[in-house]
Amino acid sequence: MLKLKEINQDNWLDVIRLSSGEDQRNKIFEQYIASNCLSIAQASVTKDWITKAICNDETLIGFTMYGYSRELKGYEICRLMVDYHFQGQGFGKGALQLIVREMQIQYDCKEILICFIADNLKAMNLYDSFGFENTGKMIEGEVIYSLKCL
Repeated sequence: MLKLKEINQDNWLDVIRLSSGEDQRNKIFEQYIASNCLSIAQASVTKDWITKAICNDETLIGFTMYGYSRELKGYEICRLMVDYHFQGQGFGKGALQLIVREMQIQYDCKEILICFIADNLKAMNLYDSFGFENTGKMIEGEVIYSLKCL
């Protein structure tokens, strides 16, 4: 069963060892996403971002960072990554569902934004299938998608 877990002194090192591709390991900036290490550092110097480990039962499979984006002036899923060992198994959509639900409860937000590099077709297909819509806007070379929350 998928769940979001706090990142703490017992699991932080395992979280930063996750990567989106075998060829992306140990990079600060992976092909399509900032590394988990950089994201945790970013979240540690601002109160705007929350980081969580994504687990399937007790197995660590991914990472997310979400919160209020001052740049976008809205609530954003800033990072969503599933380790390359676990991709293609439906975990991305399940994790997205958990993150959206948690954000709705925590922030009572009416809209959630997510940005990604335009040629990241896996991300685009995931977000499209979940109900995110292209806003037609871009920021720093990334497409901005929006999910209206009820």
